[in-house]
This record gives sequence, C-alpha cells and structure tokens, in this order.
Amino acid sequence: MAIDLMLIVAHPDDECYGTGGTFAEYAAKGLETGLITLTKGKSGRSLELCLQEDLPEFRAQELLESVKHLGIKHFSHYEYPDAAPVSRSEQYVTSIPGSFVGGLQDVPRDAVVARVTTELETLRPKVLMGFAPDGGNRHPDHIASHQIMMAALHNTDLLETGTRLYHFASPTLMNPDWADTFVPATHHRDVRDYLPQKLRAIAAHRTQALSTVGFLSRMAERIVVETFRRVHPVWDVNERGSDL
Repeated sequence: MAIDLMLIVAHPDDECYGTGGTFAEYAAKGLETGLITLTKGKSGRSLELCLQEDLPEFRAQELLESVKHLGIKHFSHYEYPDAAPVSRSEQYVTSIPGSFVGGLQDVPRDAVVARVTTELETLRPKVLMGFAPDGGNRHPDHIASHQIMMAALHNTDLLETGTRLYHFASPTLMNPDWADTFVPATHHRDVRDYLPQKLRAIAAHRTQALSTVGFLSRMAERIVVETFRRVHPVWDVNERGSDL
C-alpha cells in the first residue's frame, strides 16, 4: 500500500488547524490520507462539557468527528498520556522549561516508536508531515511526537524510496524566545476552497474552544493559508512552493 499523505501529531485537534484544508483537498481529489494521534488529550480543558475523568473519551469522539469532516481514511488513535501545564495561564505563551509535566516525553520510547514504525511500513506515505524539532511552540508533547516520528521514519526505507518529509512551519516568528529555532516555511498552500470542511473539523473539537480562539487571535491567516517546511528532499528555492 502507498497512501498519499500522512500526519503524525500529539493531540486531538493538532490535525485541523494547520493541515485541515490540505487533508480536505486531498480527500476531495480522491487521494488517500492517514493520521496518527498519539494521545487522547486527557490533560486538556473540559469546559464543563463533560466530567474531567471522561475527557479522554469525549475528546476521542471529537477527533472522530474531525476525521470524518476531513475525509481521513486511515486513522489510529493511541492512548499515551499528554503533558499537563503547571499553570493554565502560561500555556502557549512561554518557552520556560518545566512549564509542562509528564506526557509523551516520559513514555518509554521503544514501544511507541515500534507501533509507529509498523504503521509507516504498512501505509508507506508519499508525503509525511509532523511537528518540527522545537514543536513549533516548545510544547513537550509536540517535541516528543517529532522525535517519535523521526525515530520511526529512520527505521524504514521511506526516505530512500521517495517519501517527502514536511514539518509544520509558522510563516512568522510568533515569540522572540523561539528565534533560535525558527525556520521559515517553504510551502504556502491556499486552502480557501476547503474552508467549510476545515472549519467543521475545528468546530468538532468543542472542548478546545479556548485553543481555537487563541489560534485565531495569533495566527488567523493560517486558517486560509497552511504553511510547511520541506525537510526531505532538501528544498530548492527554484521549485514551486505550494504543491506537496
């Protein structure tokens, strides 16, 4: 089997903000896509939509709805723990080490890498996407998901046989504390034709309404234009910067 696009991320909702339009476009064109979400997001907010102890399964159902809207055909939802913020007020605005505890960073790495490796070898994506080494915002789960994806990828021959690798890449530096790891996007994809599907996927994650508001306040342009950096093969500036 060889699917067209695969994404590996940490949390339910990571699939929709930065890649939802691209997923919807691929599905509309009859291309096959896949998603691995590594945690159920139990450390997130419930917004009193459910009991906190019921949040993992509530978010799992939200993710299933998002996956349906985006037309993702091959979907795996793992059960690993996500990191808990020490202070809710610090979430998304700090790069101070220790602002999150636990989560994917503490999961025994060999077992999860083996699971992801098996899926990569089975699905053999032509395009693979995930977080950059710094997680985009220094979130430890994002960083761990990058490390897991890369370890699994290097257990396969995919890079040698033509798979293209992309990382999420913000079009602008969002926090001056992150300047040392900021790299610009190489690909800017206008997804406005697929906004209905993308917005329905975002809306499926009702418990993440505050995250949605935060995303819109900081990066509203990425709802319409999704941005990525190609890592492999190395980007040639003379190439087009929209098709993946």
